[in-house]
Amino acid sequence: MNKSEYFSISFLKYMPGAFLNLLFLNMALIMRSLLLLCFSIFGYFSFAQNTTNVTPERCITGSVMDKFFKDHPLKKAAFDQRQIEFQKRYELVRRQHRGFPVQQRISTTITIPVVVHIVLSDPSIVTDDQVQSQIDVLNADYAGMNADSVKIPAAFKPVFGKGQLRFCLAQRTPQNNPTNGIIRLSSNTTSVPGEGDPVKHASQGGADVWDVTKYLNIWVCKMSNSTDLGYTFMPGLGIDPSELGFVNAYHAFGTTGTATAPFNKGRTATHEIGHYFNLQHIWGANSCDVSSCADSDNVDDTPNQDKCFFGIPAFPTTDACTTVSPGVMFMNFMDYTDDATMCLFTQGQADRMETALTSFPELIPLLSSDGCTPPALYSNDAEAQKAINPANNIIYCSGTFIPQLQIRNIASQPLNSVRLNVSIDNGAVTSSNINLSLPSLATTTLTGDAINITPGNHTIKMFTSLPNGVTDQRPENDTVSTIFSVIGTSAAPITEGFENNSFPPAGWGIGNNSDLVEYNPTRVANAAHSGTASLKFDNHNYQLFGKYALLSSPKINIPINADSVKITFWRAAAQATSNVADTLQILFSVDCGQTFISAYKKGGASLRTTETLTTSDYIPAANEWVADTADLTSYVAGKYDNLIVQFRNINGFGNNVYLDDINIKTITLPPVLKDKGYLLAPNPTAGNLILQHYPTASMLKGIAVYNSIGQLVWKDDYGKTPAMTSIHINLSNTAPGIYFVRLLYTNKVITEKILKIN
Repeated sequence: MNKSEYFSISFLKYMPGAFLNLLFLNMALIMRSLLLLCFSIFGYFSFAQNTTNVTPERCITGSVMDKFFKDHPLKKAAFDQRQIEFQKRYELVRRQHRGFPVQQRISTTITIPVVVHIVLSDPSIVTDDQVQSQIDVLNADYAGMNADSVKIPAAFKPVFGKGQLRFCLAQRTPQNNPTNGIIRLSSNTTSVPGEGDPVKHASQGGADVWDVTKYLNIWVCKMSNSTDLGYTFMPGLGIDPSELGFVNAYHAFGTTGTATAPFNKGRTATHEIGHYFNLQHIWGANSCDVSSCADSDNVDDTPNQDKCFFGIPAFPTTDACTTVSPGVMFMNFMDYTDDATMCLFTQGQADRMETALTSFPELIPLLSSDGCTPPALYSNDAEAQKAINPANNIIYCSGTFIPQLQIRNIASQPLNSVRLNVSIDNGAVTSSNINLSLPSLATTTLTGDAINITPGNHTIKMFTSLPNGVTDQRPENDTVSTIFSVIGTSAAPITEGFENNSFPPAGWGIGNNSDLVEYNPTRVANAAHSGTASLKFDNHNYQLFGKYALLSSPKINIPINADSVKITFWRAAAQATSNVADTLQILFSVDCGQTFISAYKKGGASLRTTETLTTSDYIPAANEWVADTADLTSYVAGKYDNLIVQFRNINGFGNNVYLDDINIKTITLPPVLKDKGYLLAPNPTAGNLILQHYPTASMLKGIAVYNSIGQLVWKDDYGKTPAMTSIHINLSNTAPGIYFVRLLYTNKVITEKILKIN
């Protein structure tokens, strides 16, 4: 049965009176049509593969939804039932166009507020003009006002759809602050299509969704597969609202800037929004590269089509499903052709999208959204946005710091003065009156007066007041609060096993360079090398690619004449997959945190302490801890008398990293050892002697110890095995008296006299 036959028969279900008997007589045909619809829905999610070439995948909505149903099989049946119910509602709407009584459909223009989240390492490359060009394309395409509609073949012009959906860049935020609808986030996070896509979540380096009952969310970004152009979830899934919206590759968005031919006419967004409002691909449910006429897109005025088309096909083109001219509608926005080829929705498709907007609970609220209406601006309203200093939530080597707060003037008039107020640990408020000239809707950073601060973990509250010398008319947006650490001072050696419940440990500091305080390292009691606790860098729940979290030591006073400076510690780490890699880096500073130098760096397979790839939240077993060392001797020893050590975890979409039993130590050798090259001590001795060499014992070939009458009481040879720098000589079982220690080197023999005492 072709789609025209399917549509005509399905209408019979809704005919009263005389048509009732016809309905029963045609029950077999109706059941066949319902089965056809079910087949379309059940089989819809395996399409969109082009295996014959490297043509970019116009849309991966199908494979994404297929995976969703594999992960949530119970939601499949519910989704299919909703689609069957929707189809009935949609057919009622289509009756209007066949002279039957009017059913519910949109009869006036509806404008959908859009927020565009640009998530790129340099989000400025997608300009405001480029974003606006995409909005312009959407409005033209959905209204049937696109200039290239002149290319629609004459045979298809009678079904050319001119719908009621329009789009605007949001003019107010969910908090009712003014906005231009464009959010830029500097991040290396890329889209991993599907549920939990990191680009949609701030905890993974992306941008959180705005209220989906008021906004259509678009994420413009890089995609993990460079040949993918976009995807969305269709309505009726029951998916978490944080997943709703659609993702658009930055090189296939809008008509200018980063948009690259042949996908530089904005039709990726036109296509994906079609899915968002419940359109299927024009060829229906079959896989893109598998010919099939046994399914449908469930729209009555699109020709039946066996598979997708790419590039710029010649008109007319026929296939196995539509064998005569005018052939298939490859220029439809829901096919896979180049942007310049696409040029129409049909009226049936327009009706279907508008019916979806009035049918699905997650879409209906968009009908009454005020997101396109700018909020009424107050005359005096300063918004506190985020703390600029303390940077990375940590302060080094200072009894004072200078608070800095980023603000935005969201008032209708310029902001000429404002008061910055700061409170540490809920204590007394210090205030600074600041003069400035900040235009309406502009942003700046306020700098307060220096504040005395003690080492430890602190909270800071910064808030504005008295914009232009009067009461702020919206005090609810005036305050920013966060936590930060001020490191202390300690003498070497310094050890830390994280056994004390207080965290960070006294004198130590924690922080990160993301906008999430929660990404800071934490103390955990479910993993430890020794004792009961360790430090955890959480790369499992916070996948902030390229962002780092850090643990800082106190400023450590070290002897200027120290001969070695070393860091020993135990680590545990896992990789999620073989192609992702977190990194552990140890850096040091000798100028109170102004600059840091790397002395240790491991990542990926060299960092992990288990061979098992672990995608779950990694907790190390007792045998998965590895001892490690970072040697700072060549950098620091004999040159500086203080240093700060920083353990830095760099997120690579991997898994957790743990640290325990940190020991930062120095060794200062006796001057006589450095002068002579060796030292035998103690002398007198109770029996345990230590022979040390500096810098090495490579020339030592043997040791012999004789008593006063020349008897050999102890010996060791190093002819085959090189001697250690430090050698233990045990004379505890010998009688008190005088002994002679003979040291045999390749170029000399040295004899030392020692006294053994009780």
